[in-house]
Amino acid sequence: MVEQAEPGQTERPAWRRFLDRQLSREPLVVVPTHAYGLRGVADGPPAPHRLVPLLRTALLGAAFAVLVVLALTRPTPLVAVPGVVVAVALAVGASEGTLRHWRHRRRLRRALVRHAPTTAMAYAGRSGGPWQLRMWEPYLLRSGEPNVIINLHAKYVERILTEGDAPLRSPFVQLGSRGMKDLGDALVPSLRAFFYVQNAQTNARFMARRDITHVWLNHGDSDKPANYNPRHADYDVLVVCGQAGIDRYANHGIHVDADKFEVLGRPQAWDIEPARGAIGSLEQPTVLYAPTWHGLDPAVNFSSLEQGPKIVAALLRRGVRVVFRPHPLSYRWRIRRAVVHEIHGLLEADRAAGGPAHVWGRRADVEWSVADCTNASDALISDVSSVVSDWLQSEKPYSMTAMRSSVEEFRDEYPIAQTAYVLRGDLENLDEVLDDLLVDDPLAEARSARKRYVLGEFRGEESADAFAGFVRRVVREGR
Repeated sequence: MVEQAEPGQTERPAWRRFLDRQLSREPLVVVPTHAYGLRGVADGPPAPHRLVPLLRTALLGAAFAVLVVLALTRPTPLVAVPGVVVAVALAVGASEGTLRHWRHRRRLRRALVRHAPTTAMAYAGRSGGPWQLRMWEPYLLRSGEPNVIINLHAKYVERILTEGDAPLRSPFVQLGSRGMKDLGDALVPSLRAFFYVQNAQTNARFMARRDITHVWLNHGDSDKPANYNPRHADYDVLVVCGQAGIDRYANHGIHVDADKFEVLGRPQAWDIEPARGAIGSLEQPTVLYAPTWHGLDPAVNFSSLEQGPKIVAALLRRGVRVVFRPHPLSYRWRIRRAVVHEIHGLLEADRAAGGPAHVWGRRADVEWSVADCTNASDALISDVSSVVSDWLQSEKPYSMTAMRSSVEEFRDEYPIAQTAYVLRGDLENLDEVLDDLLVDDPLAEARSARKRYVLGEFRGEESADAFAGFVRRVVREGR
């Protein structure tokens, strides 16, 4: 096969074009499994080995010389001999990872064996890692069991390690460039249980290890479809807050064996404080506005953020203090970020004009936890969101937005809304909802029973202690 030359150019044989393609390619780089914060091994992937690229270049040069000689001495150049030389050169390039990283992998393995983790947070999620992992890591460590985080997608390492309200305390293991094929590097004999906080389909690759117990935690309790996905039935254990977490599956036709459920309350809500008094008796109540993320699929977009400026403006007209905490992922989309900044501007202008000491930006988003925002507030406006479940611990009044359905349909579809003041997506009932939320509060007595249904019978730190005991039991006994 001969390439058709342009006018005035000589023809280029196939073997020359093949060699040109190989010489123009970037060197093959194999990144091994590596770690951050693991004692006994340096953070990050190892530095490139200097000898192997030189050897690869030399072999490619030798291959080129052989091809030139054959081209000059034979009427029809043989491809076999130079092809072998090229193949050897390319094989050296492909084996660069093995030669360069053998010592690193051995050190990593030894360091993991010394750390002897019994639990691991297996994470195949993406941009939600900074807060999804931090939501549960402290309560896993509360058990006293050594923990490690095993991450699949290297693209998100920097974001996971640097974003969030506190550093991760567990060693962080990043699988190598072969992805799940490198999982064996991280699986030391001491591991007994994997905990999952994000329902990526790739979790199934972690779960293929049947000698390990696989525990579904999720990253928050709500009536969203993410809390009753059919894939959850594949986990060995499903941790839920209360009976509501069990009923969601049955209510949507999803069968999960009853003995898989562990009702453990909501550890993250242990420090949420009760109301400081009846909402109508407070001189200047504080309202937490916490819209959820819009999601990647319009079918599960529950966010009221697009109506956020109107909601906040109505609150300002009533003279209340506002704590504004949008979902952290809202900042990563240009249109949503613009709305967030618009609300920031409303709060800043109101405060500058002599209004209350509103809270927004870094203080509400990073420096304060959800519990801090809850404790600083007397009422909540949110969406279908785990923030509402956590809020129930306080038994304070709350409102939820029904962006695409009527009030009655919304309450039927989302049981937690049965004790919420439901705000229509078009805001036509906004004044009425704010009267109920901030003055009359007719659902006050019903919220106590709803709290027990959603969060169980746990008080104070009982849920956190129950979860720690559960982790120790799984490590000791399995499932």
